[in-house]
Amino acid sequence: MAAVFFFGIFSVLVVWLGLGRLLHFLLRREKATQLLHPVTFTGVTPAAETLASSSSSRSLWKYDVFLSFRGTDVRKGFLSHLYKALTDKGFHTFRDDTELQRGNFISPALLEAIELSRFAVVVLSENYATSRWCLQELVHITDYVEKKRLELIPVFFGVDPSHVKKQSGNFAKAFAEHDKRPDTKTVETWRKAMANIGLISGWDSRNWNEESKLIEELVQDLSDRLFSPVSSSYTGELIGMSTHMRSIYPLMSLDPHDVQMIGIWGKGGIGKTTIAKYVYKVFLSEFDGASFLENVKRDFKRYGPSHLREKILSEIFRKKDMNSWNRDSDVMIERLRGKRILLILDDVDDIQQLNELAGKPDWFGPGSRIIITTRDRRVLELHDVERIYEVMPLRTTQALQLFSKHAFKQPRPCEDYRELSIDVVKQLGGLPLALQLVGGSLYRRDLEFWEDKLDLLRHNSDNSLLKGLRVSYEALDELEKKIFLYIALCFNGVSMDRVKKLLDLFFVSSRRRKLPTRPSIIALMERCMISLSKNTNRLWVHDLLQDMAEDIICEGKDERPWKRLMLWDFEDINHVFSTNVGDESIEVESIFLDMSNGNELNITPEIFRRMPNLKLLKFYTNSSIGQSRTRMLDGLDYLPTLRYLRWDAYNLKSLPSQFCMTSLVELNLSRSSIETVWNGTQDLANLRSLNLTSCKHLTEFPDLSKATNLEILKLSNCDNLVEIPESSLRKLNKLVHLKLSNCKQLRSLPNNINLKSLRFLHLDGCTSLEEFPFISDTVEKLLLNETTIQQVPPSIERLSRLRELRLSSCKRLMNLPDSIKNLKSLTDLGLANCPNVTSFPVVGTNIQWLNLNRTAIEAVPSTAGGNTELRYLNMSGCEKLMNLPPTLKKLAQLKYLYLRGCTNVTASPELAGTNTMKALDLNGTSITNQLVDSKGAEPTRCEVPVIKRFFMKQVREHIRKRKSNR
Repeated sequence: MAAVFFFGIFSVLVVWLGLGRLLHFLLRREKATQLLHPVTFTGVTPAAETLASSSSSRSLWKYDVFLSFRGTDVRKGFLSHLYKALTDKGFHTFRDDTELQRGNFISPALLEAIELSRFAVVVLSENYATSRWCLQELVHITDYVEKKRLELIPVFFGVDPSHVKKQSGNFAKAFAEHDKRPDTKTVETWRKAMANIGLISGWDSRNWNEESKLIEELVQDLSDRLFSPVSSSYTGELIGMSTHMRSIYPLMSLDPHDVQMIGIWGKGGIGKTTIAKYVYKVFLSEFDGASFLENVKRDFKRYGPSHLREKILSEIFRKKDMNSWNRDSDVMIERLRGKRILLILDDVDDIQQLNELAGKPDWFGPGSRIIITTRDRRVLELHDVERIYEVMPLRTTQALQLFSKHAFKQPRPCEDYRELSIDVVKQLGGLPLALQLVGGSLYRRDLEFWEDKLDLLRHNSDNSLLKGLRVSYEALDELEKKIFLYIALCFNGVSMDRVKKLLDLFFVSSRRRKLPTRPSIIALMERCMISLSKNTNRLWVHDLLQDMAEDIICEGKDERPWKRLMLWDFEDINHVFSTNVGDESIEVESIFLDMSNGNELNITPEIFRRMPNLKLLKFYTNSSIGQSRTRMLDGLDYLPTLRYLRWDAYNLKSLPSQFCMTSLVELNLSRSSIETVWNGTQDLANLRSLNLTSCKHLTEFPDLSKATNLEILKLSNCDNLVEIPESSLRKLNKLVHLKLSNCKQLRSLPNNINLKSLRFLHLDGCTSLEEFPFISDTVEKLLLNETTIQQVPPSIERLSRLRELRLSSCKRLMNLPDSIKNLKSLTDLGLANCPNVTSFPVVGTNIQWLNLNRTAIEAVPSTAGGNTELRYLNMSGCEKLMNLPPTLKKLAQLKYLYLRGCTNVTASPELAGTNTMKALDLNGTSITNQLVDSKGAEPTRCEVPVIKRFFMKQVREHIRKRKSNR
């Protein structure tokens, strides 16, 4: 019956449309279906498929460029050169004499080519308007431009754009002829299309001395548009990126069932990290999980492979705390083997780093891509990375554009500076980092300053990158230079606010007034000497600039390290601490030393008396082992007036009695042996952060009555801390973070102290804490896991800003009061493993996360359907829980539902739609019937290719019969 039915339809269509029209109809139907339902690829999409636009992909276009032109003179000259340049660059370009199949009717084929093109380049020559076919093309092109299905680039080839807009000159003559046609409406549409194209800013050939240059710039502009994302906010710094992408995309778009490692190789400052970030952003959505690991060389040395593996897993699985996971490579392999991931390892310089982080392709799931950026090609070869992209410097036009962006804040140099700009760009060799830095250093400088800097570039014998780095540094004023050195070497990766607070006390004027550092930091950012991450607000300095900073500090003082501004190398520091330098003063301002590598530093009591300029002292270790690597056999009785002190595993019982803390901004003595931090009351007016984490011997809470500007107080894992005096907390009205986790002897906090700024209070693991704390009404995050609290008082409704409340593993906790529903800001509530909680909590309508697993809750009330913002509900292990109410289907936002081990649940929960769920765990329940989506199954889609094959079969059969009847 189906065959008879389809044949009947076919016969009617053949009679009505004719065979040729029928085939054309089918092809257009197929194209329309592809437009409505683009094919979903299992592999990584090619370049333009990924980057075309937010609503479409390149898979919808057959051609990259449609060329519209008139006349053999244009075809044989300009057009032929443009066509060749486009095809050489990899553009699939439509030109009527190369793409039309013989026998096709020209107009429908041309119109269809326009519809299937990404760009239309219209070459408007003097004779263009004489052709009615060209005008019909133009109407169709402008129609698709208005529908935002096509981008139009006009080229005014030997004509005045105003003549096009107003239809004057030769265009007036052409339209005078067209006006003789009886179809005046058609001519009017031609005029309108011509006027519209005259309004578009295009390429005027009269402004170019050589056609080859015009073609080169036009093709580059098309390339930048085609291979760049739509978002201008992202592409602003990515000049020349399309050139890189054309080579990288084929490496990414291989067999989706294999695993590929791809190398991005090139000299420092050439843009490897920028390219990798671009690739990461573009392809992120194509993978099950992704991780971008920056500065592998630095962090591998600082933290070791376990830390980096944990970071990779945390980013891929989107879990912040992975401490409970075994972080060796076997576990990483087990977790990632079945997962299709994108992993980028940035700045690798040793084969060991790759062996530990991306040992073999079979570590990762099919379709995974591992991208490695490095300056050392040998590293890639040793790891058998076969697909390597060598990053080349920017072309001159691209380099000039990038330089101008920073030197003039516009794409092209000012006329008066054009020749100077070209000379500077030539000296810098197309290296993006150098172009940005030097451009930033010349912004709003006069011609004389430019000429001086150009002279320095010409006569510097170093390579172009080092020339650029040093010239940029020398263009800074003295305060900016010093701030740059501190950020590059002491505070790289630290939040801007924290850096500002620290450095504001480092620098004073001749009148002993503090010099605010924010303006200088902003100036350094504008000159690209430092960058600011948008998400974390942290300051970062390129590793090459860090190397330059180290060279500047050591310059001329290799044999006299005590004359340097900063010390960071163990040998230099040990030399200064152990050598008698006679009457020479130790001029060092900052000492920072990583003690993780096992070296021990012997410190004598008098050494710091010889350092009157010392402002920063940092003996740190990134190891969790609290072993001291500084030896002070005779104790320590003096420290200079420091601004910053971090001394991990400090092995004395208290700080020295002669230590003036009036300028101290941060104090960190984590994992130390102190019992009392200081004696008496200290002037701590500038103290912003105090970290005493894991000070196991601390018995006395420090007197903070004068630390009125303190913002962060960390006392977690202080096992012997029993109480906190009210006098120490009462005046801390700027305190934001108070962390007392795992203080197992702590019994209570002073109540009724309204700390006006407190937002984060961590008391989880305080197993002796029995009373619910009321320390501030401003708290937003309150962690009370593993405490012995029995009751949450009804007055909890006072905490009107509370967003997150964690009470998991509180074994004595009873049901929450109904007043908790008045917490309108509460979005996250954790009551997991609380065996005495028997009632489903009555929470406010803004709740999003509810963790109630392993409680004694028996029923979910029907009112739970009113929690329309709920996204996550975990009730696994609730053995008394009965079936969920049907009102749960009102929870349209619910994405995660866990009922594992709920043996009394016998019926499938009614949900808004299982096809929208990200996780649904019903293992261990007593559900026997199959879970059905309440929205119903999606109707089967009729596939046009199937219909096409059927009709084509019928067409062939029809033709065969006609031939046999002749």
